[in-house]
Amino acid sequence: MDHKHYHVHEFEPKDIFNTYFHPGSDETIYKEITIFPMRTLQKLLSTGKISGTTLIDFSTGPMLSHLLTICNYFTDIILLEPNYSCIVELEKWQNGEEEAIDYSHLSENFPEMKSDRKMWTEKEETLKRKIKYIMRCDLKKKNPTEPFRLPKADCLMTLYLIGQSSKDKEAYCENLRKLSSLINVGGRLLLVGTFNVEFFTIEGDKFHSLTIDEDFLRTALTDGGFTVEHLETLDSKVTSGIAKYDRVFLACALKIREV
Repeated sequence: MDHKHYHVHEFEPKDIFNTYFHPGSDETIYKEITIFPMRTLQKLLSTGKISGTTLIDFSTGPMLSHLLTICNYFTDIILLEPNYSCIVELEKWQNGEEEAIDYSHLSENFPEMKSDRKMWTEKEETLKRKIKYIMRCDLKKKNPTEPFRLPKADCLMTLYLIGQSSKDKEAYCENLRKLSSLINVGGRLLLVGTFNVEFFTIEGDKFHSLTIDEDFLRTALTDGGFTVEHLETLDSKVTSGIAKYDRVFLACALKIREV
């Protein structure tokens, strides 16, 4: 049986959140998929090289861990999302609705916020104010945000979703070029993904994610107009069968030319 596809099939967003972005499901998955990118991003931000006016985000599900980490470094944030149900879930959170997902467990990953509910609330409110749009995005279109055309951003961050949205390596490279078109020359791409992934699951259903390795990623980024400034990986120790991949990676790439 073919795997389902994130950008095609509907699912309950809280299921993907509870499986990958919350410690209550599988602690190893949570540490690899959520905490590793947060901590690696914190180290990159400490260099002072990543900041600007506009950040565009293209990431899997109702995931805010990376945005809470990076939001103080940008003025405006635009969220692009291909799955309608995830857009609805993100809007519930932004609007402060009672049934919205609770992200407060993430405060444990910000040392200054431990046991300080007020600081955590201020952090969430800051992110909510900075998110200007939550938009439907379709990478099959020449302009993924059609009928709107976004101004170019200083940074684009994407977690896992390029691999999940690409049927093959040719599509991956094309999708990377489309995302590159949304970034200023001199801006940065922050890309989180998995190497040698076989599948990930949502409520027992297997979903597609493209299998790539480090050599392919570096070539794709170079061909897409980028130079890789930093690439950090973490070997997977997951044994639960929820997902299967060899490594998680975070790449920081500088856009040096249009393609």
